[in-house]
Amino acid sequence: MRTSLTSVLVAFAVGAFAGSAKAQQPASQLTPPRNIVLPNVNGVPIGPFGGLEAGAYSARVDDPSASWFNPAGLSRTTTAELSGNAGLYQFTTITPTALSNTGGGLQQLPNLVGFSVHTRGTCTFGLSILTTNAWDQETNAELINGNAANGERFAYSADAEYSRRNVNFSGGCQHGRWRLGGGLSFAFTDLKLVDTASDRVSSATGLGTVLVSSRREGSAMQLRPIVGVQYDPSEKWRLGVVVRTPAATLHRTGEIAIDGTLQNGTASQGVSLFDADATFNNKLPWEIQGGVGYVAPRTQLEIDVQAFTGPSAYAMLASGNPVVTYTGAGSGVTPAIATQPFDGLTSSPRGFANVAVGGHYQLWKQHSYLLHGGFTTDLSPVESNDQVFDQINMYGWTVGMSGQTGKLRFSGGLNFRQGTRTDALVRDLLSGQRLTTQVKVHTTAFIYSLSYEF
Repeated sequence: MRTSLTSVLVAFAVGAFAGSAKAQQPASQLTPPRNIVLPNVNGVPIGPFGGLEAGAYSARVDDPSASWFNPAGLSRTTTAELSGNAGLYQFTTITPTALSNTGGGLQQLPNLVGFSVHTRGTCTFGLSILTTNAWDQETNAELINGNAANGERFAYSADAEYSRRNVNFSGGCQHGRWRLGGGLSFAFTDLKLVDTASDRVSSATGLGTVLVSSRREGSAMQLRPIVGVQYDPSEKWRLGVVVRTPAATLHRTGEIAIDGTLQNGTASQGVSLFDADATFNNKLPWEIQGGVGYVAPRTQLEIDVQAFTGPSAYAMLASGNPVVTYTGAGSGVTPAIATQPFDGLTSSPRGFANVAVGGHYQLWKQHSYLLHGGFTTDLSPVESNDQVFDQINMYGWTVGMSGQTGKLRFSGGLNFRQGTRTDALVRDLLSGQRLTTQVKVHTTAFIYSLSYEF
């Protein structure tokens, strides 16, 4: 999937140690041990009811989550409403079939806190704080070929966190069958990658060792407008469109710390890069979501198409500090120290579209209990050569129930997502073996919410 620092040091071991000990590290190929990070946009079920219906909610939304789903839907709320708690518990498993260990993580996510206030006219205003991306996983693995006298031991540890939380201020107004809305969304994005790799090859002629460690992190606060419209051509049909624009960056921070060492007999090479003030860039694309909803007394259904543009490839984490390469031929020989520019870690977004289908059914006419369900595609927003994220297409299902007692509304359900990649490159090992694997990703989440109408 992408060239690793180990593969660069392997090339040095094969070439530099066999020939000139002063071969230099190409900075453009400096990449730390890989991690598994999914930036898929539908990774978190959002809202007390939209989350139970796979996000197919832009044409029918009528609760505080409308400040994100479609601000025009706020005008459907005729009373003040507080979503005091809407969140989920999410369990993730990652299975690289070529390795003996699995990875994963358990998260508790407050995915929506919001309220709406209806004015005396036809307008309603709302605030919501929600999570649209949340990835947290840890993988530790060991691979042993042969024995201590003639063999190879490879060990790998990866810890990744990626999240995006949004604070949305929106309003919506009704004019006949039309509903219009708009707002501002503050997006807070955080990325942290911590990785180590150890690769040792022993033989009758000696020992070769590669050690690589890295820590890369960044955060950004960005502002983007949201515009939405809903139209009701009849009592049973609803149409909705929402547009989210690219974002302006208000604040950002970044840090890079990478070190790699190769030792082969008396010869060695080291590569280092450190920047406590690295540049973190985060491009948000145009998002256009449109839906068609069917509303009957006991049944509601909707199908949505969610399209994203693909910004050009860019350095997501960059630094003006140089890569420092240390080369030593052995005792009694002066080491060579050189510097080269760091080209950054490039992210390669792509344009794509997701499709979601969801709805609910009222189980009994005399009671408010609803059975919810939905299906959505969750395609990867990056190309396969992305140096920050992994391209794994996911598919999700939701099922749950909701009800109302007086002015208190409640819901609960389950969300399942899964995806597979067949050709993930783990490492180019020191022995020359290219270690690839199939990677399976599964997430299971319990969704819950409480809301109160005043």
